[in-house]
Amino acid sequence: MRLKTLIAGQLQPSAARRISPVSCAACLVTVGLLAIGIVASLSTHFMLASLPNIVLLIIGILILDVLLLQFAPRIRIVEAVQSLLYGVLYLAITSVCAVLAAYSLQRLAFPLRDQTLQAADVAMGFDWLAYAHWVDRHPLVQSVFHAAYYSIWPQTFLPLVVFVFTRRIREARVYLLTFSMALTATLFVSALLPAVGPIVFFDRTTFDVLRFTGATPLDQLARLRETGPLIQTAFPGGIATFPSFHATMATLTPLALRRDRRFFIPLLVLNALMLASTLSEGAHYLIDVIAGTAMAFLAYAVARWVIAMEGGLFARGSRRMSGARYAPT
Repeated sequence: MRLKTLIAGQLQPSAARRISPVSCAACLVTVGLLAIGIVASLSTHFMLASLPNIVLLIIGILILDVLLLQFAPRIRIVEAVQSLLYGVLYLAITSVCAVLAAYSLQRLAFPLRDQTLQAADVAMGFDWLAYAHWVDRHPLVQSVFHAAYYSIWPQTFLPLVVFVFTRRIREARVYLLTFSMALTATLFVSALLPAVGPIVFFDRTTFDVLRFTGATPLDQLARLRETGPLIQTAFPGGIATFPSFHATMATLTPLALRRDRRFFIPLLVLNALMLASTLSEGAHYLIDVIAGTAMAFLAYAVARWVIAMEGGLFARGSRRMSGARYAPT
């Protein structure tokens, strides 16, 4: 009995153990994303001088982590805050790596696919111009759509906050891995199948209210597609058209929080508006939205499988180490 108690005590996590919501697989995806961005940047002689600077954020989070670890009591709220800090840091680093990769990959300048994407919309019976003008004639609808469209930023952090404060670290790891995989896949597809968006076919001055603030910046995309060295000094925007990452997040957030009824129903309403606003505010084709939605489901399914596999590997490794530690000599 004493031996079992001793073993159980030795195997308990220490009071100072960090609980990270970031999986090994998620770290590998981000490192790969950074490598892709650097290689594509160097090979195309491209420099993104306006890359967001998150050095102060990284330093601040590391200092706060050390302070919490050394001086704060080891209670649930402190552990949750630490887990949240790691998750926020991961999202920030991954997003910056994604900006570099997105702009660098567009330098490959594959043929634009706007004709093909517009043809897909026509085949589905969707008239983008009629839809955009309808939104433009209803300023209240446009205002609601605008707010829903830009709710993507708080929504990106919402599942992480919910999961760490309810001690559902595994779900947090699935969410973060889904985010990074979907983002990486979106950048690759958008580089292979680049497009400007439906606004390229129409005159923006015919709209009174809509400003298409989330549309692909045409001037930046045009410069990226030019040959020769390039230093990008303008602040980067959303450069991916197909698939829509807004649609991915509008699907992923309620999907991740589907068991939390207090969030799930409001998120369904809000993100239905986000999907609708992606067509007008973001100037996306309907096929972009459909592809982005499918991306969320696919990445989420793969992430759940990867996290399960990763957990199994760590569990087997822990059992082998425990067996070796307490094996008779």
